[in-house]
Amino acid sequence: MKRSQLYMLVGAILLGGLFVWPLWNITLEAPQYPDAIGMDIHINKFEDANPNDIKNINIMNHYVGMKDIPETIPEFSIFPKVAIGMIVFGIIIAFIGRRSLYISWFAIMLVLGTIAMYDFYQWEYDYGHDLKENAAIKFTDDKGQPMAYQPPLIGAKMILNFKAISMPRLGAYLMFLGMGLSVLAFIQAKKERIAIQQPTIQMATALLIVGLVTGCSSGPQPINYGQDACAFCMMTIVDKQHSGQLVTETGKAFKYDAIECMLNDLKEWEHPEVRHYLVADYMNPGQLSDATAASYLISQSIPSPMGEFLTAFSSDEERNKIMKDVSGRSLDWTELKSEFELQ
Repeated sequence: MKRSQLYMLVGAILLGGLFVWPLWNITLEAPQYPDAIGMDIHINKFEDANPNDIKNINIMNHYVGMKDIPETIPEFSIFPKVAIGMIVFGIIIAFIGRRSLYISWFAIMLVLGTIAMYDFYQWEYDYGHDLKENAAIKFTDDKGQPMAYQPPLIGAKMILNFKAISMPRLGAYLMFLGMGLSVLAFIQAKKERIAIQQPTIQMATALLIVGLVTGCSSGPQPINYGQDACAFCMMTIVDKQHSGQLVTETGKAFKYDAIECMLNDLKEWEHPEVRHYLVADYMNPGQLSDATAASYLISQSIPSPMGEFLTAFSSDEERNKIMKDVSGRSLDWTELKSEFELQ
């Protein structure tokens, strides 16, 4: 069996992991729960992340009028059949060994995955928006409309005092790996056909090096307000007067919807060393300035997105102008780091 066929065979078999390990996980973190609660979503069932987690979630949801998490849904009878069909189809393709079929299998998997993610989003939307009118507790947004409780499709989101985290699990990662192997089989089959492997590898290496060099040379990036998500809390960045950005020595930019998010992220920083610390200038919305040289104000009169009332100014003079009209506490960069217990 050729190497390309072997890649395709292993890729198809990896889909079998969907029947063993969870596909997705939704976790809820809150101060009143020392241990997070959540559920694992398998291809054919919902399962407690910890004993009685789903029961506890249903109890909480009952008070705000949300539906109970059902024991089963129609998709649980459909998805396993589709997965088995794709495993069998992939194995047959591997033995046929035709290059065009490798990429066809990947394309079908991509379409099916997109449909599944859309179905998951629709399920979350209905789960978070279709509330019972006789709920014991009702919360409204700033416009007086009933609040929705839709979990994020992927990432993290604050729902009342809960942090909802939605992320793929091992079953999904094995599926992604299987899809990647089908693409690798497609590439490998071309190498086998033209029997010129070394030049192709050298070219790919050269392109990778060029890409890395290009990435490392980049500096601060513009923040697309209303589109970019905060790297810490995953909320959409909309406030041009309180945003922030970190740029690492490798040139990667991390964008934040609030200065406090940027500082909280630095507490458990696991990325390369930071080259640029940037914060929005309150007097010039959307303009980022050097955070280490900025002046800061903590004032209850100027709310910030995540509730720390922290605002940055490009100079002491600008900050002092505002302090004449509002009460508050002034800090410099060193004092601010100490406030957030940073080294």
